[in-house]
Amino acid sequence: MVFAPVSARQPPMDCTRYSFAYQPILNAAQASVAVELLYRRADGAEEPAMMADAVVSAFIHSGLDDLLRLRRAFVPASAALLASDLLNLLPADRFALEIDLATLHACAERCRILRTKGFRIVIDLSGGGASARDGLGDAATQADMVKFDAAAVAGGGIDDLVMEAWGQGAQLYARGVDQPEQFEALKRKGFHLFQGYHFARRTEIAGKRADPQKMAVLDLLSKLAGDKDDRVLEEAFKADPVLSVHLLRLVNSSAFALPTSIRSIKHAFSILGRKQLTRWLQVLLYVLHGEGHASPLMELALRRARFMEYVLTYRTHHVTTMLQEEAYMVGLLSLADVLMGWPMEKVAKRLNLADELCEALVERRAPLGHLILLCEALEQADFDEVNRIADELQLSQEQVMTAQAEALTWAQHICEGGAAREDSVPQQQQRQDQGQ
Repeated sequence: MVFAPVSARQPPMDCTRYSFAYQPILNAAQASVAVELLYRRADGAEEPAMMADAVVSAFIHSGLDDLLRLRRAFVPASAALLASDLLNLLPADRFALEIDLATLHACAERCRILRTKGFRIVIDLSGGGASARDGLGDAATQADMVKFDAAAVAGGGIDDLVMEAWGQGAQLYARGVDQPEQFEALKRKGFHLFQGYHFARRTEIAGKRADPQKMAVLDLLSKLAGDKDDRVLEEAFKADPVLSVHLLRLVNSSAFALPTSIRSIKHAFSILGRKQLTRWLQVLLYVLHGEGHASPLMELALRRARFMEYVLTYRTHHVTTMLQEEAYMVGLLSLADVLMGWPMEKVAKRLNLADELCEALVERRAPLGHLILLCEALEQADFDEVNRIADELQLSQEQVMTAQAEALTWAQHICEGGAAREDSVPQQQQRQDQGQ
């Protein structure tokens, strides 16, 4: 797998009017199958008639079309959005429209037509209120899914409503699934889809030994950070045949298009170089976490890494390789505590990182630590906090949205094949990495 510091491609954006956030939706196997699209106008206005414009803007201008090639977008919808002809510009089979019960009853015929076109209709009961008290009636038969708040389901007060939705054949969808225990409990209750960041929360299990493969990767990363001799690195690989196989698969992949096959670890080092070896090993931690496949945690870490690396081009107005390298590393390692089940202080110490990088990871100290905070605010759709941190870092809304779109599409590209098959990075990126 080969990574380019800065892509020459910059996605066209129309970010002067809207801020967007994209939150993952997973299935019961913890595979990312959809995203929830959240948005807000830059001026704070929320006129219902503008919702269609926002959704179309996201799809056409913000890279959402790339993101949705293998996923569906869940979009909060009003009656105005349902009625808008702009929906005809969107691929129906890639969108689910979330509406409340009142809107479903008022727009029943329009919802029926939209379903025949391929749109999914989701009844949103996650806000509670009268719907949670009065029940669904036969509404769930007119929709594809019913959305609940994870905390409300966990409280046990709406079990009858959940059973009612399930009994009418609707898929059960939970939002705000932010803890691993919630995810497991909701699976047991028959839920199908889960929105939230439960997969990015650290869980420590007393007495559980760290994964030896992950420990071997951490050890190699520490040796690279300590600038150990190639012979020391070679011995570490030779002592772990599985890592050696991973490395040889990487350098013999089509991403490199080498005229001859690599036959030894020493030869691989000369082809790969320490910079790319370090990046590959960092990603390998997430591949191991996903049992050999791309995971939502890996995609989130790649998004952060690429966002932080990319956004620095606006701060410096020219390529500063060292700072961008550090930003990428900090972004990718910002979830390493989840991978290892350790406090971040222990991870940073084990990796032998420079003090300023440790401070960014552990204390969220500026400047790189504040970029992590910006990533986290975007992930939570906390647009007020996004604006506050962006102002502090002297970044415009358009720059933040452009960097987010670049990070989303790039991370998905890597996860679709690059990390799992190690053969999907375009030749153009390879040439950029090699300075050609």
